Amino acid sequence: MQFLIQNLGYVGLMLVSAGMLVWPEIDRAINGGGEIGTTEATQLMNQKKALVLDLRSSEDFQRARIPGARNLPAKELDGRIAEIGKLKGRPVVLVGERPVAAMRALKSAGFEHIVQLRGGMGAWQEAGLPVQKN
Repeated sequence: MQFLIQNLGYVGLMLVSAGMLVWPEIDRAINGGGEIGTTEATQLMNQKKALVLDLRSSEDFQRARIPGARNLPAKELDGRIAEIGKLKGRPVVLVGERPVAAMRALKSAGFEHIVQLRGGMGAWQEAGLPVQKN
């Protein structure tokens, strides 16, 4: 006990460090998601039939998109969320604008496993993954 009292600063630093290491897992458990990289996203798409939801504008979506992605611009999501209601059981990978607001809206609509693609379309293209263009 005397050791703890004499080294209170170090003990506090240790607790803060441990909290920072554990926080991403706590956040993921609470929010059901977080950010994932392109490798994890492709695994979700291939193994669990994840829905890729592109939140960018229709114009950006038409220029370049992840094959199989559905476009639901972030500003239209609340009014169009019913379009994907039957897919609630599948994981969702969000790409693009205002993903935190989209996560909340999807959770409210009953979706459970929602993640954001870290780096968005730029990261997808940088990884050399397939891109569909019109």
